[in-house]
Amino acid sequence: MAEDALLAEMRSLRDRVVGIADTALASRDGLIIRADTGDIDPEYLAAMAAAALGLGRRMASEVGKGALHEIVTRSSGGYVATYAVGPTALLVLVGDAGLDSVRLHRESQITIKNLELLLAGDGPRSSVAAGLAEPSLPIGPTTPEHPRSAVACAA
Repeated sequence: MAEDALLAEMRSLRDRVVGIADTALASRDGLIIRADTGDIDPEYLAAMAAAALGLGRRMASEVGKGALHEIVTRSSGGYVATYAVGPTALLVLVGDAGLDSVRLHRESQITIKNLELLLAGDGPRSSVAAGLAEPSLPIGPTTPEHPRSAVACAA
């Protein structure tokens, strides 16, 4: 697995979705794999995201909604989205208040698939890279802003 390819995928998502400020790829136990962050400590971000994803997975399981795919936290200053990347990793995206969350959800599915393939050592497939693959849909409640996503809102 080439770390540069992982970083390239993360930067490609930043290029496609205006408003993403920071990205991190971490193991499910919160250890950083690759990060592209500014003022945010990537180790702390990865640890907090792993804890949030773990709690979200437990909640989804307890209410019988299947496997959790993502957690999106919206606050007064922006968003933090945490996506499951296969069985062993997670992708954390930090965005500003102007982030288009619908575009983020759509575009992140391509990146998640490509990261999953890179972590497995397969590399992105052309149909996934071109956005032609059917993305997996997250399981959880829906809101007008986040169709078919699990959402946590903070004041």
